[in-house]
Amino acid sequence: MVGRYADAAAALASLTAREPSIPRRLALASVLLQLGDLEAAARNLRQVIDADPQRPGARFMLGRVNAALDDRAAALADFRAALDLHVAQLPALPGGPVPMHYALHNLEQLAYIEAARGGATGDLLPGSVANREEMRRRLGEALDKAGTIVPSASVDGELGRVLAQPPVLWHDEPAPPSCLSSRNDWTEVAHRFHAESGMACVDDFLSPQALAQLQRFMLLSTVWRQPNRHGYIGGLAEHGFFNELLLQVGAELKRALPELLAGHHLTYWWGFVYQHQRPGTDIHADQSDISLNMWLTPDAANLEPERGGLDLWDVAAPADWTFAEYNSGAHRIRMFLDQAGARRRSFAYRENRALLFRGSLFHQTAAGRFAEGFENRRRNVTMLFRRTRRV
Repeated sequence: MVGRYADAAAALASLTAREPSIPRRLALASVLLQLGDLEAAARNLRQVIDADPQRPGARFMLGRVNAALDDRAAALADFRAALDLHVAQLPALPGGPVPMHYALHNLEQLAYIEAARGGATGDLLPGSVANREEMRRRLGEALDKAGTIVPSASVDGELGRVLAQPPVLWHDEPAPPSCLSSRNDWTEVAHRFHAESGMACVDDFLSPQALAQLQRFMLLSTVWRQPNRHGYIGGLAEHGFFNELLLQVGAELKRALPELLAGHHLTYWWGFVYQHQRPGTDIHADQSDISLNMWLTPDAANLEPERGGLDLWDVAAPADWTFAEYNSGAHRIRMFLDQAGARRRSFAYRENRALLFRGSLFHQTAAGRFAEGFENRRRNVTMLFRRTRRV
C-alpha cells in the first residue's frame, strides 16, 4: 500500500513540476498526507491556498496536516476557516425527500438545543410542540417498519428545509488541562495491545471534565451531516466535527503510549450517532496503522449492557486489497475471514470505554439496543493514527 502511494506521489510530483495546476497540486498533497510526508504536503497546500483562498477543501486538508504536526492552534484556525467557506458556499436546499433517520435526528436535536438554551419554542425549529411530536411519532413508526435501507420522507415548507439542512451550530469550550484520565498503567495497555493480536480495551479513558465536555459537544453541535442509508449518521471534520479537546486527546495519547504511537500522527477522526435499533457500521477495516474508538453514551441508555460495542477479528486485511475492497463487500470479507480461521472478540459498549486496535483488523459495530430519546442514542468517536514519514 505504501509503495503504491509512493509511486503515485512520484508521478504526481513529476507531472505537477512540468504542468502545474491547482487540482494536481491538491492531489499531490493528498497522497503526501497519506504517505505521512507532512512538510511536503503542507508546502503544496499553502501554494494552492495562495493561488485560490476560496477552496475549503484545501484549507481543511492543511488543517489535517497541521493537526498531524501537532500545531493545534494553526489546525483549529484552518478548520474554522474551511468551515466558514463551506457554509458560505452551501446551496439553499428546497424542502423535499429527506432520509427518515436524518430528519428524525435533526428534529430531536434542534428541539433539544432549544430547550438547553432556554429559548422560545420555534427559535430553531418551525412548528408547534404538538406538530413536532406528531412528526417525531410518524417518523419513528416508519423507521420501525423500514427494511435494510432507510427510506426518505417528504417534509414540506420551512420545517422540511430545516430538517434537510439544519442551521450550523458549533458548541465551543476551552479544553480542560488534562483530557485523559489520571492513570499509571499505560505500559500495561501497550503490553495488552501486543499480547492480544493488536487490540486493547481501556475503561475510564477520558477525565470526567473531558468526557462531559465531549458529550456536550456532540449533543449541542449540528455537525451530523453524513446520513448513511442503513440508519446511522456521520459527523465529519469537514462539517465541523473538530474542537480543541479532540486534538488534545490525540496529542496526550501519543505522549501516554510511546510504545505504540511514537512516530505516528493523528490523521483523521469522525463521530457516529446511531438510530435506535438500526444496524451500525458493517464489517470493514480502517485506513490507519492504529485506530481508537471511544464511546460516549451514558450506561443507563444501554438496554443490553453486554452488547452494543464492537466486534473485532484477529485477522487483518490483505496488504494488496484496495480501500474499496476492505471497506465494502461484506460477503467477500466474511469468506476471507472464514478461510483464514479468524477469531472474533466482542467488546461491550460502556460509557467512557475506548478500544485501541490495529486499523487493518476487520471490525464492525456489534448489535445492541439503546433506549429511545435523543440523549440515549449510541455515540462514538473514531480517531486514526498513521506512521509519519521522515524525509
